[in-house]
Amino acid sequence: MKATVVGAGGLGGPLALALGAAGVELVIVDPDIVEVSNLHRQIHFTAADVGTAKATTLATRVGGRAKGYQLRWLAEDADDISGDSDLIVDGSDDPATKFAVSDWAVARGKPYVIAAALRFGGNVLVGAPGTACYRCLFEEPVAADTCDAAGVLGPVVGAIGGIAAALALAAARDEASRAGDLLTRGARDGVRGNLGALYAFDDLRASPDPRVVRFSPRAGCPACAQRKAT
Repeated sequence: MKATVVGAGGLGGPLALALGAAGVELVIVDPDIVEVSNLHRQIHFTAADVGTAKATTLATRVGGRAKGYQLRWLAEDADDISGDSDLIVDGSDDPATKFAVSDWAVARGKPYVIAAALRFGGNVLVGAPGTACYRCLFEEPVAADTCDAAGVLGPVVGAIGGIAAALALAAARDEASRAGDLLTRGARDGVRGNLGALYAFDDLRASPDPRVVRFSPRAGCPACAQRKAT
């Protein structure tokens, strides 16, 4: 299996490490370099990595068949970067990138996961061909707080990243029952029944169990229309 991980920061690091440990071949994409301010929550980097490219440094940490590219994931380049990936996972902190990843995956019939974390919680949306998509729920990118601006508790990104990796593997391998056991006591029916749903972790200090937000395809969704057209 091959996956693209978009983002090599607080979420992308745990995602890549977990997927790599599962034997997944990885393409890691991130335009940024390691800064001192990253280290408290991006534990896959050390002080010695400051000034290096996040993507290539993370790929070295993952080892195996991981390759890192210091560039921004853009829809116009996506077929070259991710065309042979079996799934794509977004751990970026940029709303526009999240929409672009989802739109591209939907149009090409690939499973995908979009993860986000802020302050004490986060959310993970897992999508697959034929399900409601990220744009069905959120419609359009809007300005949003980032970890740099609003802060995030260090362990939160690790927890959300690990959950996102489990969901990504389940979506790609159809291991629904096992993923259900990994995720939460409140979702024993497994991931397959929740594809196209959002797992919302309001405050991981209070509860490890998510709210599972299920939603139907949105009439007139342009991403879903593109999928039908192709």
